[in-house]
Amino acid sequence: MSSSVNFLKRYIVCLYLNDIIIPMKGQKEIEARWLNLDPKKVLEDLGKIGAKKEGSFFFKEWIFFHPEWRKDNRRIRVRTDGTKSWVTYKANATWAVDSTQEIEVEVSDAGESVALIKAIGVPLIRYQEKKRDTFAFDGITFDMDLWPKIPMVLEIEGPSEDKVREGASKLGLKWEDAVFVDQAYVHRDYYGLDIFNVSDYRFEA
Repeated sequence: MSSSVNFLKRYIVCLYLNDIIIPMKGQKEIEARWLNLDPKKVLEDLGKIGAKKEGSFFFKEWIFFHPEWRKDNRRIRVRTDGTKSWVTYKANATWAVDSTQEIEVEVSDAGESVALIKAIGVPLIRYQEKKRDTFAFDGITFDMDLWPKIPMVLEIEGPSEDKVREGASKLGLKWEDAVFVDQAYVHRDYYGLDIFNVSDYRFEA
């Protein structure tokens, strides 16, 4: 087993055995999402402001949580783009632009990480796939996310709320249209697709 997975094993087992999978010190994600946008117009507007494309990605993800974690929207995600892999713990006691607590570690093997989290008893809720085009401008990240069964979701992330607002303004987006819930709730609350009850969510071959 690789050194990164051994580290992850010690880290997750420590969290799990001591029952401290709760909001804890770590990085805050500061982000907002916009729905029902025209992808072509978003691309045009990103080009107009001089945003640089950082890459196109195909993510495979595994989502884990205990039922009781839903109260604070706590979850563990394993993600791979085929080249790099990460394990991320997230929690949202509330939904706001800066409410996401995140702890993330890069690992060398997504499959081993999935097996580890299963082995210590955290239920695998869902396997999912997502396509993403990422652009950057002046410290702001713009992610155009495509899921198997809903329209493109634009995510804007920055080092502060002001920078997220600036990114939205640059694209002519209204702040009152921003959505702060995560993608699973976007699916359920805005498109009527409850992926909390879907164990396999992927693109058709």
